[in-house]
Amino acid sequence: MTFNKRIFSLLLEQAKGERSWRQFAMDCDISYIQMRKLALGQQENSPRLKLINKIAQNAAGGITADDLLFCSGVYKETEEKKPSGSAYRSGELFNEKFQNLSMGQRKMVLDFIDFLQTR
Repeated sequence: MTFNKRIFSLLLEQAKGERSWRQFAMDCDISYIQMRKLALGQQENSPRLKLINKIAQNAAGGITADDLLFCSGVYKETEEKKPSGSAYRSGELFNEKFQNLSMGQRKMVLDFIDFLQTR
């Protein structure tokens, strides 16, 4: 698997929480420029394990090191995850929200779904 910059940036946005990018970078003890490159999908190479761990230790929104490692192309989970009953029932709500998105946002969601299916 290769480094998926788009998904990594989505995970970073979630991990940032309500902090500014500058504050999040400071909390992670990495440079603001490095953080913005990752957030904007401008970094060509996958981030190193040390950087991923720093981000994961300061992440909000339930983002884990495994999530970041997986989309960086470094790690692949071996356990197959199955949706819970409540996740299955929320499909109708998802579909309603999905229909209200712009075409660009729908494409991003579909890309993310494709990414998750490989897990």
